Amino acid sequence: MIVTITPNPSLDYTYELPPGEFSLGGVIRPLATRCDAGGKGVNVARALSLNGYRSRAVLTLGQTEGQHILDLLMLEDLDTRPLLVKGASRVNVTLVDVDGNTTKINSLGSPISPGECRGLVALAITATDEVDWLVACGSLPPTVDKGFHAMAVEGGKSIGARTAVDCTGEPLLLACKAGVDLIKPNVHELRDIVKRDLKNLGEIITAAKEAVAIGCKSVLVSMGSQGAAYVSESEVFYATAPKVKPRSTSGAGDSSLAGFLSKIDNGIEAALLEAMAWGAAAVGLPGSQMPIEKDIAPLRGISKVTNNPDLSLAVAGD
Repeated sequence: MIVTITPNPSLDYTYELPPGEFSLGGVIRPLATRCDAGGKGVNVARALSLNGYRSRAVLTLGQTEGQHILDLLMLEDLDTRPLLVKGASRVNVTLVDVDGNTTKINSLGSPISPGECRGLVALAITATDEVDWLVACGSLPPTVDKGFHAMAVEGGKSIGARTAVDCTGEPLLLACKAGVDLIKPNVHELRDIVKRDLKNLGEIITAAKEAVAIGCKSVLVSMGSQGAAYVSESEVFYATAPKVKPRSTSGAGDSSLAGFLSKIDNGIEAALLEAMAWGAAAVGLPGSQMPIEKDIAPLRGISKVTNNPDLSLAVAGD
């Protein structure tokens, strides 16, 4: 069982725009509109569940928006453990043009109390099922202590679960210091940890090793269309990504993490190959839609994994 914790879930509205019609102050009639239940941890759990892996989403839900999120998750038959909170759940808006260029407007969310934070972690670690991975993801609502994800890591350790964290800034650094098993930064988030630019694959690998030295066990660096790097104390791997026509990048990194976790027990190379296929499949889908097997299968076997990559490879970021 893979259990995810999302302290700041969202309703994700996506508008697909006609070519050349995005302009400030104008009126735009989208080609298509969709609404998904979102938040990084929610997306990871959705992707796993839709592909037959046992997963559970633990999340806060507030007011009318929270009920809408829950309704959407019930339609996908996702095992959900909500913690009802006083504030409203956030609403995010994504604008996507025909070339896949994405503009996101992400709400901050409503504050949740320290007691609600502790209750959220408690919901995850008191599951009657055995928890193999506890995955804490996403932004924190206003006023929430930056150590929330580190607290989740400690909670996972207390029940013998492996832990993963996907977040940014100080919360990510604190999760590293707490000894998290896996972090999944993109290039920008890794830059924030080491406080310097990362221009090529060699610099990314060096920075990931520095994150390991801080305390995390391993690092999965997502690099968008340029693939991903995996670094631990003893291993380095680089995987290329399949080329797909982008429709929306929303949730692609979450789908990639889900794919990685789905095959982690088969070895790092197998996990990386699955991560690349799941992430690419998500890029080709609208909004925050998570891929299913028919979307993923054509993209398997395209990526290549090596433990001796070209360190001079220039990286644009993610």
